[in-house]
Amino acid sequence: MDTSLLGKYRVGVMTKSFGDSIVVRWAPNQSSFFRQALKSGYLLTRRSVVDNKTTKLDFQETILPWTLDEWLKNASRRDTLAAACSQLVYGKNTPIGANEAVTLDKILEQQNQNDLRMMLALVLADSHPRYARGMALGWVDKKVKKGVQYIYYVIPLTDPQTYPAEPAASSVVNDGPGAAVKMVPVRVESGEHLVKIRWNRRLAESAFSSYHVERSIDGGKTFRRLTKRPWLQPPADQMDDIIQYADSVPQNYRNYHYRILGITPFGELAPSEIIVGMGIDKTPPPSVEHLDAKHINGAKVSVTWKYPKTTNDMAGFVVAKATSMEGPFSPLITQPLASSVREFTDTTALPYLPNYYKVIAVDTSRNLGQSLPVYCIIKDSKGPSKPKGLQGYIDTTGFVRIVWDMNPEPDLLGYRVVSANDRKHIFTVDTKGYLALSVYNDSVTLNTLTRKKYFRIIAYDKNYNPSEASDILELIRPDKIAPTTPVIRDYVVSDSSVALTWAPSSSDDVAYQLLLRRGKNTERWVELAKLTKDISTYTDKTIKGRSEYGYALVAVDEAGLRSETSFPLNVQTPRITPQKVNGLKAMVNPDKTVLVSWNYAVPNCRFVVYRATEKESFSSYDSVYDNRQYQDKRPAKGVIQYAVRVIHPDGIESNLSTIVKVELK
Repeated sequence: MDTSLLGKYRVGVMTKSFGDSIVVRWAPNQSSFFRQALKSGYLLTRRSVVDNKTTKLDFQETILPWTLDEWLKNASRRDTLAAACSQLVYGKNTPIGANEAVTLDKILEQQNQNDLRMMLALVLADSHPRYARGMALGWVDKKVKKGVQYIYYVIPLTDPQTYPAEPAASSVVNDGPGAAVKMVPVRVESGEHLVKIRWNRRLAESAFSSYHVERSIDGGKTFRRLTKRPWLQPPADQMDDIIQYADSVPQNYRNYHYRILGITPFGELAPSEIIVGMGIDKTPPPSVEHLDAKHINGAKVSVTWKYPKTTNDMAGFVVAKATSMEGPFSPLITQPLASSVREFTDTTALPYLPNYYKVIAVDTSRNLGQSLPVYCIIKDSKGPSKPKGLQGYIDTTGFVRIVWDMNPEPDLLGYRVVSANDRKHIFTVDTKGYLALSVYNDSVTLNTLTRKKYFRIIAYDKNYNPSEASDILELIRPDKIAPTTPVIRDYVVSDSSVALTWAPSSSDDVAYQLLLRRGKNTERWVELAKLTKDISTYTDKTIKGRSEYGYALVAVDEAGLRSETSFPLNVQTPRITPQKVNGLKAMVNPDKTVLVSWNYAVPNCRFVVYRATEKESFSSYDSVYDNRQYQDKRPAKGVIQYAVRVIHPDGIESNLSTIVKVELK
């Protein structure tokens, strides 16, 4: 015997108990092995387990395929599947002709025929134990006893030198029938006159080898089988995890009921849950023709189109816009235009960006017929807005820095700086090219009788349209000696204001003071107030509760020279006390309970009810969430006082409300 063949040929065995019988199924693993075993048969041995220790031989049976006469005897003449099984057993492959050359392709073709023959035989054997027995792939053992454990051995009677195979065995306790096998969940997907039924291959293939599909047109009362033979769908590739059956239906939007019957290797049919599916209209309407987009003026664009004769299921048109031909396109309307409309005016065109338009025809089934995009040329003659917020200085070295607010226009190209030594002189350009940032650095001479220099900023868009020149910024050449720095001495913080006290700069030439402020998350100082040189107090009433702020002062002299920024004062404001409830009322009900009600506009708050009696002082009594009334079911006799406190979702508490009284006799 060729030792290289050991382990190559194997037989798999399965058994299942049904109480009155045990079904034994087996299958070889090679198509050539399968063909030889059809000729030689299998030896089936049964042994019963005695006292959970020993086994005894019950019988041995040689299992051969049925002869043609046995097929005629054991199967109906109308049983086409039985005829197919007989053909698989006794049919022959298409041989290689005597005059044909024996090539690798011819050999592979013979092998493919054998593989297909074995696959079909195994599928049909799974569909009914009778077919399995007829092809010598199964046995129904009816001579069994309840509760007894049996071991079945299957040995292929092929030539052991050519097809060496070890005996295969399976043990089973005859305690069936067990729980019915359940089909995996199925779902439907709708198409044009089509219903697709899908289920998970990985979950199903361990229990079922093939399937039947059934459909009902009377609401699930009766079902007709759509698959006359066991149906299976081999995977397209290793990642194909879905089995899908497509059913063509004659009518869209009509409910059809379906169920899938999974076929186990023992011929059992496991029905799925009944699911409902329908075909839907998937045919898109025709696309619009002669689409055109023309710029009217400003941000207005006129979009026009033509359309062939509309159908009864036409819902209308949707106009969409994008900044590139590839999209994404965003609808300009929330509801489709009427099917008779052939023009739309876009009032949101962007002159500084490309504007592409599409018109989408929509039918009543929400199918879309999309047009090709069309480009609209927009003439842009309007420049950016006037630059604002200019600030700047000239330091003691002659260094000039000017900053201003960045323009909001998205098509901004940059800035140019122009300057002059007098307001009435012609301003000349100082910059080369365009500044991308709103910062300008330069240097000037300090040895001059001209104390002041004047600057303006002009913004340009990407079409080189200029803005209006900014207001003139006047900068004074410094005297080189900066004023002394102010010093913050004291402060008082409340939930609504921060009061500051400081010692102003002691320099004689101070012109004014700048009070600066910044928040917790930024290091950039923002000017809060411009104050005269003698002021030494300021109250900031623009704060928010429960926030962090920093304050600092800068003194500016008559030459525009700034002192160093004072040592910053960092404060944290307390949380703001929320408003109390209003309209508090208390009323004694006929059942001697007390109903307390109030008004409060803020949602999602907890209300704590306080109560005082003639014997007890005020204390928290109970609480309600997001309610505007409370019923005291255990009031004490005599005079009772009530009040309410609000607790917001962030834990902030209000003061106690006004007190109301009732008397319970």
